[in-house]
Amino acid sequence: MNPLKKLASEAGLYGLPSILGRLLNYLLVPIHTAVFMTDQFGTITKLYAYAAFLNIIYTYGMETAYFRFATREKSGNYYEQAFTSILLTSILFSGAIFIFAEQIIQFLDLSVETYIVRYLSVIFFVDAIVAIPLAKLRLAHKARKFAFTRMSSIVLNILFNLCFLVLFPFLAKSGYMQWDTQEPFDIGYVFLANLLANACMLIILYQEIFLVRLRFHGARTKKMMVYAVPILLMGLAGIAVEQLDKIIFEYLLPQNFYEGVNAEEALGIYSATFKLSIFMALAIQAFRYAGEPFFFSQAEDKEAPELFAKVLYYFVSLSLLIWVGVSLNADLIGRIFLSKDAFRDALFLVPILLLGKLFFGIYINLSIWFKLTDKTYYGVYISIVGGLVALMGDILLIPILGYTGAAFASVLAYFSMTAYCYFSGQKHFKIPYPVGKIVLNILIAGVIIAVFFYFKPANTGLNYGLGIGISALYAALMFLYERKSILSNKLK
Repeated sequence: MNPLKKLASEAGLYGLPSILGRLLNYLLVPIHTAVFMTDQFGTITKLYAYAAFLNIIYTYGMETAYFRFATREKSGNYYEQAFTSILLTSILFSGAIFIFAEQIIQFLDLSVETYIVRYLSVIFFVDAIVAIPLAKLRLAHKARKFAFTRMSSIVLNILFNLCFLVLFPFLAKSGYMQWDTQEPFDIGYVFLANLLANACMLIILYQEIFLVRLRFHGARTKKMMVYAVPILLMGLAGIAVEQLDKIIFEYLLPQNFYEGVNAEEALGIYSATFKLSIFMALAIQAFRYAGEPFFFSQAEDKEAPELFAKVLYYFVSLSLLIWVGVSLNADLIGRIFLSKDAFRDALFLVPILLLGKLFFGIYINLSIWFKLTDKTYYGVYISIVGGLVALMGDILLIPILGYTGAAFASVLAYFSMTAYCYFSGQKHFKIPYPVGKIVLNILIAGVIIAVFFYFKPANTGLNYGLGIGISALYAALMFLYERKSILSNKLK
């Protein structure tokens, strides 16, 4: 089977739960923006920003280490080693968060109840201990069980949200049960739904979790940790690019920067707009699930460099379809998914946020060189550079431009990571990427978006119609231009 078609197939299977799940989860955005105030939405965003950092710490690069050593040495023992290590550390981490929840709230100056932090401690624990079992399914190409596990959790999370925030309040108002009916609702329901949904994965992965033999082999664990620690540092620096602005935004935004909107409410507006960048994140997530095992499995092939170059080119082409399609239809998508007008004040940021995600997706493709050559420390350097650019960009731009500054800071950070990764990679693992064609395609898409926004009609119907029409025309022209290569079974 053509390797590109195999990658596309597995990206679809492994990415299906992520794509459908995020799309389904996005159906919760109209609910959350209807029942929560902008400041509450900002608080939820900040908590999940902290959660993103902790999820990286909980797994500390062991997924990638497991892939690397299990494929290289063909030993099943690496699964037990990785799982045992994460299980023990997760018990310690979550136990500490659960016990010291009040102190954590005070230290981080959070406006939440203690039980919410304790909910999060359990969520972190479950997410961590299912990480290696899910990685095992990916490595064994058991895409269907992987998809079923992820989709079950996602669907249950949505159902619990709907029950807690829509169905139960409706039944309570009708006199059928006792439940909170006063809006805005407690944000704790969001995290309770997440906790209950995650628990289902423990049942589905019963064999991979509860029947595994716990092992702790010092030499092997040390070898995996040496490989994993740079991945951990890279992950932390990388997540800083995506989430740090959500954590420090309130501290950097000058008072009364937006008329009638405080910093926490502005964070809620920015976070709601940021949700629209999910469409680019879907493609990246699907690619990451299938891409890492794919690259490792193809690394020894003599045509691997050419194959990797074509993978990047087609990834960028797909991403440009998303960039153009979502940007030109941001007003329409925002009208559908953001229930209150207050949440739509920053829709002009959508093209900027999507551009940042595009560069991140390119970086994910490029980063395979240091994983294949065991030079993972380059990932640390690159991610630290990105994190520092994001931090400095936020510090310099948010006080001047508000959430527009945060959006530009993310673009600068992801671009710096992409450039650094490309030039360093070409020295150590040369891949003939079609840089000229990729840059030209990005520029063409950018011009289309810029012209549309500059001449965007004030009439709502015309705006929507042009957005859909131009997006469809762009997709059709791209397919006609690339159809021979797409349909070809040969690697040219």
